[in-house]
Amino acid sequence: MKSKYRLGIRGRFFLAFGALSALTLLASIISWMSYNRLGDGLNQVVEGNIHTLSLMADLKEKGTKITLIAPTLLAVKNEANRQNIRQDLNLNISIMAYLLPQISAATQDHQAQKNLSAQIETLKTTLVELDNNVFEKLKIQQQKRSENQRLRWVASSFLSDINRLTENEQRYLYSLLNQESPDSWLTMNNVRKDAASTINADLQRLYRIKADVNLLINLVDRAQHLPDLNSLIATQAHSDEIIQRIKQDIEAVGNIQGVKALKQTIVNIVFLTRGEHNMFTIRSRERAILQSGELLLSRIREELGNLNQEVAIQTDNTEAAAQVSAQNARETIKKGRIWMLLMVAASLLFSILIVWLYVGKNMVGRITSLDASMRSIANGNLDEDVQVKGSDEIGTMARSLVSFRDQLATLQEDLVQAGKLAALGQLSAGIAHEINQPLSAIGHYSHNGLRLIKSGRLDETEKNLNQISNLTKRATTIITRLKSLARKQQDNLVKVDLRLVIDNVLSMLEGDEVRKLTSIDVNFDHDRNLVNADSVQLEQVVLNLVTNALDAINDQPEKHITIDCLHQHDRFEIYVRDNGPGISKELREQIFEPFFTTKRRGQSLGLGLSISYNIIKSFGGKLTVDDGSGNGASFCIQLPEYRRSKP
Repeated sequence: MKSKYRLGIRGRFFLAFGALSALTLLASIISWMSYNRLGDGLNQVVEGNIHTLSLMADLKEKGTKITLIAPTLLAVKNEANRQNIRQDLNLNISIMAYLLPQISAATQDHQAQKNLSAQIETLKTTLVELDNNVFEKLKIQQQKRSENQRLRWVASSFLSDINRLTENEQRYLYSLLNQESPDSWLTMNNVRKDAASTINADLQRLYRIKADVNLLINLVDRAQHLPDLNSLIATQAHSDEIIQRIKQDIEAVGNIQGVKALKQTIVNIVFLTRGEHNMFTIRSRERAILQSGELLLSRIREELGNLNQEVAIQTDNTEAAAQVSAQNARETIKKGRIWMLLMVAASLLFSILIVWLYVGKNMVGRITSLDASMRSIANGNLDEDVQVKGSDEIGTMARSLVSFRDQLATLQEDLVQAGKLAALGQLSAGIAHEINQPLSAIGHYSHNGLRLIKSGRLDETEKNLNQISNLTKRATTIITRLKSLARKQQDNLVKVDLRLVIDNVLSMLEGDEVRKLTSIDVNFDHDRNLVNADSVQLEQVVLNLVTNALDAINDQPEKHITIDCLHQHDRFEIYVRDNGPGISKELREQIFEPFFTTKRRGQSLGLGLSISYNIIKSFGGKLTVDDGSGNGASFCIQLPEYRRSKP
């Protein structure tokens, strides 16, 4: 039976674990191969396609920046801003040129690199032309500002000269007039009249020259901002007409003193309209440069559009390659998933077979059968058949159980005899205590009966003898009941009236000397006081509690016991209280233990409360010590209320 090569449970589980481990290792190898292929595909997508797309995006981003920055170059107002913007443009062009080799290395498309490189060079050339255009524009604008400053200075000189001449002519005219009387001008001679007329004519010409020169200055200033060529030509033609009028008027006033300085100032103003670098010529050149800049900006946008188209083509090609790589990765994942599912299914099937066939049917079935046999033997059935199967650890346990059962059968009689002796010892101690109460009452009644006989009171003597007879029957009943204390009595519970039980207990104690000196109050809060119990055992419990109370108050000057019967929902609570010294908190935890007593040795065995506790528990109730009763001891009996069973 002990084979050298026997394979026990441990070996079988190791074998199953090894098989599962092999399946797991195989699944891991398949997963590693699948994920290795998947990793290669993902590396191709990430390092190749995604990197290429990132480079394309950077290239397109730089082109977009050039598209946004180029118009700002055309709109700069000073040389410093031009230099900054030009640096930004050069930086973006340099980055685009730097990205091209990387894109070519990633895509392996050298023709595309050549196309992109050519477009970037063309774009770079156009940007240089745009920068030169802006440089020329800034120079012209600087020249405009210089000419404008000169115009303002000449205009100021003109106003000063023309105002001085006008004031001199006005004073000279006033000097010709006779200021002695208001009517002196009527007596003026002809010579003076002619002079006055000449002065008035000169003043009119000076006023006209002033107005025409101011208008000419405004036209020159306006020419700086004219938006189109037609307006510029019309303004220049109008200025030529004004110059002709000014020329005629200035020749007419040539005899006025100080007019020579005015003529020079007017010549300077006219030079701003007809000179080599007059304002109209400067504005025409500025417009031409601006138009050229707009054309260059359009060329830049067109070239960037072509560049973006080429980038878009490369991006589409890269995305197509990425989709192919992604499709390959999905195929790899799909195949890996199928293999993983197959391996998982095989592992699960193998595990189910092990659990169902070996563990479930073999091990668990044998252990369950062995457990049932153990329980049956533990309950005393030594004829239980123990199934012995297999040569593993469970079979060894079954054989050990058979050996234990056989040895237990031989010792059963000795164990039963020892149990009987132990029960007899405990029962004899209980009998000695329980029949002590009725025997004490019989002793009281016998003593009283002797006294009554001596006194010739035969009727009362007969009553005492009847009480003695009843107590003798009750002692016999108690002994009978004590024999069945070890068994549950719930099947023998009947309807018991609590009022009758308490009356019987008090009647049993009528002959007690302490009872005669004690005031006992009995209170019922309910008319129908019926419980499920055994009347004799319940009287025994109440008698024990009242007797203990009488012993406790023996040394009290005033002796008082209260018995309260209270109805609480579906149960009754019977409180037995006294005014004795009470029970300490430490003693309450041990008071229901067998052989525990606070009385002197020889007065009590300490079984009364323990037996009472078990009796009440057998009724489905509870016996407790009330710790909130104040002075004295207080015990509470809780019993279920009697209810008529339904038919």
